[in-house]
Amino acid sequence: MKRIHLLILGLLATLCSSCYSYKIYPKEYRKLENDNVKRNAYVENDTLKKELKILASSELFKITSDSTKADLKVKLYPMKKSLSCGQPMIVSMLTVGQLPVYFPDKYLFRFDEIEKDKITQRNLELKIAQRIWFWDMFAFNKKFEKKAGRAVLGEYITNKK
Repeated sequence: MKRIHLLILGLLATLCSSCYSYKIYPKEYRKLENDNVKRNAYVENDTLKKELKILASSELFKITSDSTKADLKVKLYPMKKSLSCGQPMIVSMLTVGQLPVYFPDKYLFRFDEIEKDKITQRNLELKIAQRIWFWDMFAFNKKFEKKAGRAVLGEYITNKK
């Protein structure tokens, strides 16, 4: 009988901890809009699909597939992730997902803007936290690329000043 209770508790804890959403920091980046004129950009290495989706969702550039119509070229680099501690997961499992826990991961998003002969390197540190909470089962903002794009836009505008 104890075995069944432990199995059910373990199953519930696993199900509840799989409900997640993403939050970007600082909070000001969440509602940020791009007021700048979008330049046409050609991405040289479009094989990095995840990075390309993030750049497209940032709305910094209007991405084109024709290099002759582009104002500049963009060279993407693989995104690097620094992991956070996994101890908050224990709290989520003990409370069966009723207490939200955050994993504040940091990502390094790098790309080069190549305009004529001038190369500008962009190294943007994105602060995106993954929240795990039972009630996020009903949240529909689970697209990492969209949230990361918003963070890229915020960091780009902040670093350009």
